[in-house]
Amino acid sequence: MKTIIASATLASLLAACSPAPPAVDQSVPAAEAPNAATAAIEGVGVVTAVDPAAGTISLDHEAITAINWPAMTMQFRADDPSILQGLAVGDRVRFELKSARESTIVTAVRKQ
Repeated sequence: MKTIIASATLASLLAACSPAPPAVDQSVPAAEAPNAATAAIEGVGVVTAVDPAAGTISLDHEAITAINWPAMTMQFRADDPSILQGLAVGDRVRFELKSARESTIVTAVRKQ
């Protein structure tokens, strides 16, 4: 009987000493809170190829720390091919990836 009471007392003490759960920020509703997996990600690079008709662009981009990518050259698909109009090989650009989950899709490309 003493063992059961001691166990219950120990459990109560441990519960009382446990840290409180982290506070939830109620100022931003969950539906509006940014999600790292779906938030847009920005990068900077140089156009190495562009094909507006196919909706693709190749960029020699700097490291993108938001998704742990090193600098590299790769091809992306434009979410809307019209954003590629007026771009040419050699243009230095700032671009936006759709999200970490859809990191091969660009949603914006602007000359710098």
